[in-house]
Amino acid sequence: MNGRRAGVRWAAGAVLMLMASGCFGSKVAKVIQPPHQGAKVVVAAIGDGAVLPTVTAQRGEWEESRQASCTVLEQPVEPSNLQGAHVLIFRGDRLGDLVDLDALGVIPESALRPAPTRRPDDADDYGPPPSPDPDATGADADALDFENVIPAYREQVSKYGPDRVALPYGGSALVLVYNRAALARDAEQAAGVAFKPPKTWEELDALARSLHGKVAFGIALPFGLDPEGVGNAIYLARAAALGQHPHHYSLLFDAETMEPRLTSPPFVLALEKLNALKAFAPAGAEDFDAEAARKAFREGRAALLIDRAEKAGRWGGGKAKSIGVAALPGSLQVFDPARQTFEEVKTPNRPSYLPFGGGWLVAVAASATGAQREAALDLAKYLINPETSNRVRSDRNFPMLPVRAAQLGQGLPDPRSAPGVESREWSEAVNATLLAPRVVPGLRIPGADGYLADLAKGRVAALGGEPASSALKRVADAWSGRTKALGAARQLWHYRRSLNHNLVTSPRPPDR
Repeated sequence: MNGRRAGVRWAAGAVLMLMASGCFGSKVAKVIQPPHQGAKVVVAAIGDGAVLPTVTAQRGEWEESRQASCTVLEQPVEPSNLQGAHVLIFRGDRLGDLVDLDALGVIPESALRPAPTRRPDDADDYGPPPSPDPDATGADADALDFENVIPAYREQVSKYGPDRVALPYGGSALVLVYNRAALARDAEQAAGVAFKPPKTWEELDALARSLHGKVAFGIALPFGLDPEGVGNAIYLARAAALGQHPHHYSLLFDAETMEPRLTSPPFVLALEKLNALKAFAPAGAEDFDAEAARKAFREGRAALLIDRAEKAGRWGGGKAKSIGVAALPGSLQVFDPARQTFEEVKTPNRPSYLPFGGGWLVAVAASATGAQREAALDLAKYLINPETSNRVRSDRNFPMLPVRAAQLGQGLPDPRSAPGVESREWSEAVNATLLAPRVVPGLRIPGADGYLADLAKGRVAALGGEPASSALKRVADAWSGRTKALGAARQLWHYRRSLNHNLVTSPRPPDR
């Protein structure tokens, strides 16, 4: 249907051009060709191909309206072997790998801005009209409405230093999930006090302790090794509340030396406190991955859960029939790395830590040039435009969060796919997370997956009884080893660029 509408629009446009030029008379008609007619664009996913069906489902209208073809590779590829791909889909934590290999083309801001409205006779007052930009497409840029993309994705997740190297395709964020019926029973036992989501992690700890034994178990978390990385993300979210000082921009490494900060007090304290929650979790929780934690919550064996908001469809359908959602809590003490001490704050420090480097991105391969690049960029913009992105976020098989302000307030994309989840609360929690004053995308430097694998091993070792300080020291040593192997100066360049805080870096990274 959408493709037919597109065809009708092109036909109508051609008729209007004919009428405007008087071509119904003796003059020769000027045929208006669709943009990128005959172009052949290849789309590939980096690392994980599960996202590809969302592209396949949307390519038909683009192909028909452009009279072009779009081939979606069935198998994912690695950054070192892009196999002639022109458009790349990937998680934000692979961004550094791609930048390190010069695999991405920079997207000019002119390609995302609406077309200028100046008339030819404005030249006398304002100088000559601007030269045409081959990457700017006028009406397409108007329809893109890129300014409606929320700042965290427009100015952080899709940028690497000053360069825009990708466009935001879909987001990810952590939220607190709670069994409303279980909490109501606990509130009744506490003299009818109405439940309010915890504002601090200490309040969350107390809530899990209070619920434990009264309503099954207090909380379910992915304490064990977790292929999704949710366990790491929850730990780093708690560490960010303690260690991401409002006046400092770096969290995981020293941005001057690339020395890991994992052995500093906020990281040690965060791991100790998180491990203490296992006492209020179901039996066997030390081996829980993200899906096992969801199952325990869904079956009513735990009253609380921390999970990715886009996974709402995995929370209900069992004994958890009325499900509330809230933003993650913050901390009333924040570590100042300059003074090497904690300081008290009046308002909880609540930076939002985003898993997967923020979510999913779409980019144009650097190898695409000329007309091929123009067609690839047009497809990338089509995939993130308001109409297409609204369909993409409704995909039940690969859920992602919206990254546009206009879509954030619309609630669950498909409430039927998330039985029992309170749509308004879900929307408010996601809004509060993605629109927070401070948003921290997850690690995006080259080899980020290796660094995070090291962290997961140390996190599990501490859960098994090793002191948190000792486990984190081993992780920090492993991180330093990875940094040295990849080139310390080059990794520092990448880390500074990935922070998006206008830190001074050369245009190109140091040699390996």
